[in-house]
Amino acid sequence: MHYTPPDPTTFLSRLAAYPCCPATTTGEQFRRALASHAKVVLILRANGLELAPFIDEAHGVGKLVAVHLDLVSGLRGDRASVQWLSQSGADAVISSRGHLMPMIRRERMTAIQRLLLVRLTQLSAGVASVKRSAPDIVEVLPGVLLPQVRHLIPELGVPLLAGGFVRTVDDVRRLLACGALAVTSSKEELWRIEHV
Repeated sequence: MHYTPPDPTTFLSRLAAYPCCPATTTGEQFRRALASHAKVVLILRANGLELAPFIDEAHGVGKLVAVHLDLVSGLRGDRASVQWLSQSGADAVISSRGHLMPMIRRERMTAIQRLLLVRLTQLSAGVASVKRSAPDIVEVLPGVLLPQVRHLIPELGVPLLAGGFVRTVDDVRRLLACGALAVTSSKEELWRIEHV
């Protein structure tokens, strides 16, 4: 039987349940993330062709999984890769590629578009891409910049995640205070945060 991921509203409520979502880059780190209180685990690096057992393991302990399509190996930014992730049981797909957001939603997964804040001059192009692609969630990177640039980002009509360089509980507090629904981090000490 084919797995059906939860709708975006359910995915968002699971994200909001704990303020810091594990962003994993190894199988060992992924398994440690499964022991955290977080309800959502992100897979940033892995072999994209071997994800199904990891995703099944996460579902088995009540966790949802978001996979970063741009970073996992063996997959490309195309329809076939989005369908592969759907068949592998992914609940959400993360990508910087706006044109993939409608495909991700058509596969009934939550669409998370990354907004990279590398240069101020790229902000307007990134915001325009988000508005065109209409993701379910926008992840701002590097997340620690969000408090400094939040006033420059127009209301997008979707929740914000903040990821990248989030290192301390104070970082998490600042990001949540400036409007992030949750933060993502590979810093394992932060995965234990239940309330801030």
